[in-house]
Amino acid sequence: MTEQLVQIPISLADAEDEATAQGTYRLYWYGKGHKKTRNDAYAFAASRGEGHQLADIPSDSWRTSAATYLDGPAWILSWRGDSYGEGNVALHPNGTIGTVEDGNQQLPFLISYIA
Repeated sequence: MTEQLVQIPISLADAEDEATAQGTYRLYWYGKGHKKTRNDAYAFAASRGEGHQLADIPSDSWRTSAATYLDGPAWILSWRGDSYGEGNVALHPNGTIGTVEDGNQQLPFLISYIA
């Protein structure tokens, strides 16, 4: 079975800033079964094309919407631009964001696209 990139929807009513309201920022993932180490996820996201990266979660509405898809932690790049000192940043199913000690863990990951 081929993995497929799936957009995580955020309604315009929940969008908290101009970029999300205009649709220039999108959040994707391949699902909870598609896992990589943090460094591999970072490189894989960037290889999807210009504008793609391991996700920077821009707002509370994006954080809570993405968390509903998770049943464990998922790699992200940062929260509102904060990469926690270049740490192994992860979004958890309860919506919390923090670091994971071992960046070699195989976890699902989120990809953002900025047009």
